[in-house]
Formats: sequence, structure tokens, C-alpha cells
Amino acid sequence: MKTQVLDLYHTTKETYHLKLLSGEAGLTNSISWVYLAEDFQNMPFLKGGELVITTGLFMQSGITLLEFICALVTRSCSGILINVGQYIHEEDITHEIKEFCQNSDFPLITMPWKVHLVDIMQDYCRTLLLSTRNTDLVNAAFLGAIYQSTLHENTLLTLNQQGFPTKGEYRIFVIQNLQITTRITFSLNHRKLKYHLFEHDHLQILVVLTSQLQIPMSELMDILLFCDSIALGISNSFSSLMEFGLCYKRARFALAAASFWSIPAVYFEELGIFQILFSSSDPEMLKAISKNSLGLLEEFDAAHDSDYLSTLRAFLLSDCNLLETAGSMHTHRNTIIYRLKKIKEILNTELNDSKIKFDLLMAFYIREYFLIE
Repeated sequence: MKTQVLDLYHTTKETYHLKLLSGEAGLTNSISWVYLAEDFQNMPFLKGGELVITTGLFMQSGITLLEFICALVTRSCSGILINVGQYIHEEDITHEIKEFCQNSDFPLITMPWKVHLVDIMQDYCRTLLLSTRNTDLVNAAFLGAIYQSTLHENTLLTLNQQGFPTKGEYRIFVIQNLQITTRITFSLNHRKLKYHLFEHDHLQILVVLTSQLQIPMSELMDILLFCDSIALGISNSFSSLMEFGLCYKRARFALAAASFWSIPAVYFEELGIFQILFSSSDPEMLKAISKNSLGLLEEFDAAHDSDYLSTLRAFLLSDCNLLETAGSMHTHRNTIIYRLKKIKEILNTELNDSKIKFDLLMAFYIREYFLIE
């Protein structure tokens, strides 16, 4: 787990005469880096998680301390450390500012002017570099666990040393469209969850030791699904790190289902008969099944710039309801009727047979799985 504000605060508060004035609940916020900020115009460069140090020089350009802190909170920074005595004085840190930081779980810390910024920044940067190296080791271990059919001894040793026991209840969450990781890590830290978050294949992979979960799963899901664009694929619960690679693939499979059904999250256990697809050891066979069912339609769309594949998908997902299909595609009902007639001609089949509909839906599901893979 990354260095938190409380790690730096508690280990250096005597050395640098630090005072925590507000936002103590945010001391668990993860720190990505230490950033010296004196110019309000540089706010767009912040990526989230920075512990910001300032002397308040920005106030000479008419920016208030409250405006400055509000911008840091908006950028998902981890906290602020103010060097008081020259541009900002204790009395400038008003009750309104403290109340805002308290409500935002944003640590507001001060240090006296006599502290040399170069000393504290070098100290903190050394700590964060060590933390980054440690995080890189854990990232590499979990990446190795994805592809190792039997976990190597060194992989297990690294994970065990970082608090992830070989035996324990885990779940893997594969997260799509998560741009700012601090939006969830701050909440996970605050609830003292044991987890690791890393990036792989343009997705965020969250590993949670659920045997130490102190909150309901529904609360965890609320934390992860904080905006509409996020999609989750969730593995089954597993009891050993030896199963990590298999369960990671199951989480990816569940994400494909979430994408296919256009819903925010899918648990692998919820897939029912579709779990059989995952169990197949012959991906080429699966691709052949999909191509045999949808290949002609895919080729027709490519040649004629039509949208019959999407229309058939929407029709099947709506349980063959014409009005619902038209609504979901923002298309007139008569247009859908015409497209379905053409689809039947291209595929040389009817769409009123349950077996045919099941086979087509299965083909779409396989297609979606390999698209996200």
C-alpha cells in the first residue's frame, strides 16, 4: 500500500514542528508525490494524490487560501502542508477553512517558517521513492500471479511479506474507465481495507482481502461505482493466492458480460450457464461458434456500412421486444421491423425459435468476450 499522509506526519511532526489543524480523517489518504505549489495557474498539472506544500506566495496575486484549498480538493490531492510566517499566518487559517477541510477529509497541516523547504521535501521524497519501489515489487508479483499457472516461490514470498497471505479469502475487481484512482483509494484507506490496486491492459485491477473486509460488499460497490462510466467485472471469492490467475480471468470474463449487457457490474457467479464458455479450453472453437452464427451479418455490415449486428444484439437483449429495441436504438419501430427482415434474409433463419435465439445470443456473448480480451 502506498505511503499515507499519516505516515509522513507521525514520523516527522517533531522534526519539523508540524501541527494538524483539521481534516484528520484524511490522514489515511495515499500520497502519490510531494508537490511545491505557489502558482494557482499550475493546478491543471496535478494528477491526484499529491501532498501539496506551499508558503502562500499565490496570495499576492489575489487568490485566497480557501480558493486554493478548494482547487486542491477538486484535484483529489491528499493534503496540504503550509509553511506559515511569511505570506500566510496562523490567523489567516480561518474557521471556515478548517471546517471545509474537516468536511472534505483533507488534512490541513502547518509548519513554522524556520523549516527549510528543501529539507522536508528531500526527506519526504526519499520516503516516497522507497514506497514506490515497494509498490513496483507488489505490482510485479501480482502481474506474475496472473500468468503463472503455479505461483513461483518468490512471487508468493513477496505477496506474503506485503500482508497478502497465501491462504485467505480474496476477490478481484477488474475496473474499466477509472481515470483518477485516488477517488477510490482514499475511501478504501479510510475504511482500513487490505487491498492492492494496479494497472494492466489499460484496466485497473483491484485485489481485496475480503476475509478482513469490515464493511458490507454493497458499500464497497458504492465506493467503486462512483460515476456512471465505470464498469466492473468481479471474480468469484477464492481462498488461496494459488488461484489468482484463474480468478483474474474470471473477473475479465465478468467484465465482458457487464459490457455486453450494458450494466455497471457483474459477478462471475451471476453468469449462470455462460460460465460454461469460460470453462472451455479451446478458444478457437468458441471463435468458430461466433463466426458461424454472426459472420455473414458482420461481413454484410462491413461491406454496406449498415448496423444490422447492433440491431440484432439489441433485439435479443430486449427479449425480442420491438418497442424496447426501437427505444434503445433511438430508431423508429418500422425501421427495426425492416432491419429484422433483412437480418433474417442474410442469416437465412427465423428469429422466433428459442434455440436459434439462444445460439445467436451465445455467439454475441463469445464475440464480446474476445473483444475485451
